Amino acid sequence: MYDFYFGTPEEIENDPEKWLLTIKRMLPRWPNGIPDSEYLALYELLLSLEKEGAISNKAETVIVETGSGASTVVLLYFALKWDIELYTWDISSTKLSYLRGLLTDTLMKHFSEKNIFNHWKYVAYDSKSEYVGIPLLSELGKKVCLGFFDSDHTWNNLRGEISAVCPLMMDGGIVAIDDGNYRYKNVNSAYINMLRTRVGVGPVEIEGNESAPFWEEVEATLKPCFKNVKNLEGGSYRKNYKEDIFWSYYQADRSNMADLGMEKLGDLSHRFDAWKVCR
Repeated sequence: MYDFYFGTPEEIENDPEKWLLTIKRMLPRWPNGIPDSEYLALYELLLSLEKEGAISNKAETVIVETGSGASTVVLLYFALKWDIELYTWDISSTKLSYLRGLLTDTLMKHFSEKNIFNHWKYVAYDSKSEYVGIPLLSELGKKVCLGFFDSDHTWNNLRGEISAVCPLMMDGGIVAIDDGNYRYKNVNSAYINMLRTRVGVGPVEIEGNESAPFWEEVEATLKPCFKNVKNLEGGSYRKNYKEDIFWSYYQADRSNMADLGMEKLGDLSHRFDAWKVCR
């Protein structure tokens, strides 16, 4: 489906951002849930680790994401480039299978000498599971250079993921989150109400379901675990999100989502946030 000609290997290597953005923009709405500016911010954060020479022990170093989609493309690109592994947790095995086809037709054609299964480890299960979630990386002796968290958008879920990854973060690693402007404590009520609307029943209000914005909660959770936590101010995202064509391209969809509370259009500056953590 995605078996197109993207240019010569030299052209791709001379402008990987353009190539990766081209792949993202071919995706249907279903797996294309993050804006282009967030996608490229992830690229630049990973590139900053490369420039710092942070990826020295390749056998030990991994990238982690919870939830999958467009982010998987850029994260796996660096895993292939650096010859390390990307671990993805997503409860949707159908989505993971779809992405495997996309990645095989695009990234793996460029990295044709490599095997996708040696670099992408995906787990269709709860990321917080004691047995097959993020904690299993300690059994494998892995350290996380970057973790991107974009699964069930409640603070209770995100807190569990952040708590699980903190002991595994390498010195100078990066923690990044999507939808940092959300405030759902126990239940993603916007998503629940979208589903209720689709089956013809009215929305519900859930008492005691509000937390501080996720970006504030994450920073407060990271600080006791590390000697230094540097807020990266959203990387390049905060500089570029206002000009992102993603918002206009999916305007009808996102307006409807905003009406149901799923898109926080009034606080997009904190949709993506990231921190560098040092021990």
